[in-house]
Amino acid sequence: MTTWEPVRPFDIDNGELDGLSLQEAFVLGYELAQIDALFDSGESFAKPVHAKNADRIKAEADRRGRKYQLTWLTEDSSESWMWLNVEATDD
Repeated sequence: MTTWEPVRPFDIDNGELDGLSLQEAFVLGYELAQIDALFDSGESFAKPVHAKNADRIKAEADRRGRKYQLTWLTEDSSESWMWLNVEATDD
């Protein structure tokens, strides 16, 4: 039997996902996997991301030493989407 475990911790053990549906939690996890693959490429990228993933995205970017900027899509910070810009690595 195969044993599954996370590739890295999601830092979600403090109730951050409490109150979310299983579908919402899946979407946030899937988004993180996409961003992880983009980080692996070493290239610059820009994309909209869920605001609920902002802290996890920042932590992963910092862990990898990637330069990034997260901004609200609108002036209204109650918006659920942010824009992520990541610079290419210097390699």
